[in-house]
Amino acid sequence: METLMLLTYAALCWIIFKVFRIPVNKWSLTTAILGGIVMIGTILAGMAYFHPGSQSARIYYVTTQIVPNVRGKVIEVDAKPNVPVKKGDVLLKIDPTPYQAVVDDLKAQLAFAEQRLKDTKQLAETAGGSKFDVYKWEKEVASLKAKLVKAQFDLDSCVVRAPSNGYVTHVRVRPGQMAVPIPALPVMTFVNSDSATLIAGFGQEPAQNIKKGDPAEAIFVSMPGRTFQGKVKEVIPALAEGELSVNRNMVALGQQLPIGQIPVIIQLDKNISQLGLPLGVDSTVAVYGAQEGFWSHVAIIRQMLLRMLAWSYFLRFH
Repeated sequence: METLMLLTYAALCWIIFKVFRIPVNKWSLTTAILGGIVMIGTILAGMAYFHPGSQSARIYYVTTQIVPNVRGKVIEVDAKPNVPVKKGDVLLKIDPTPYQAVVDDLKAQLAFAEQRLKDTKQLAETAGGSKFDVYKWEKEVASLKAKLVKAQFDLDSCVVRAPSNGYVTHVRVRPGQMAVPIPALPVMTFVNSDSATLIAGFGQEPAQNIKKGDPAEAIFVSMPGRTFQGKVKEVIPALAEGELSVNRNMVALGQQLPIGQIPVIIQLDKNISQLGLPLGVDSTVAVYGAQEGFWSHVAIIRQMLLRMLAWSYFLRFH
């Protein structure tokens, strides 16, 4: 953005020199250069503080590693890579034969135990049967019901379903392969499309001028010439650079610690999922913090520069 301002100022000076026929000498050039340095420097300093911009912005998203709850041979893979699915749609199926057998066996045992409990209660009421036998069969029925719940859960888990709206981006399993309930061996990577969030990293200097609800704008390299309006949804109150994990090492402040950026969540007026952008793309974001006073008028310069940068993306060739 600084380059755009310098080029704009240089073009303006050239026009003024030509239109007003100002002679080009050391005094006029020195005045133009020094005036440009003071003016642009002041504008940049105030704009960076009151209307900060960030080129460290990106669309972040959450992935879910699909790990089956049960072990078994995969008999069917319904999910297709990068094809949208809805919550509850079938992703894959595991051979349910052994789990169905367990359910059938427990149902038979439960039916027998419930009948024995019924007979034992009748015997205890009419012929003075043992109350201990009644208690034993009550306990047996309760135990079998609990085991049946677990067995039914395992059987239902043979059908792996989508945890939310999204799509599978990496399918690692094929019919005939074994699926195992080990977190380190996921069978698929599922992208939660509803989790797409634009997060921008700002320097620490303008932190006090970035507040929830402030208007914001974003541009994307993959969408040249377009500007998207939004607002600050949240300023995340913790920086990853200050996180302390559990280990035996003490904090050494003498080491060169990285300067952390303040993560700010930007909520665009238009749903990110409707933009047709690949998740993870870069963005440039501006937040207009000063709503009153002289520096509120400088926001228009930031807006102009942001739009000029968006149009310059048409000239990028790689």
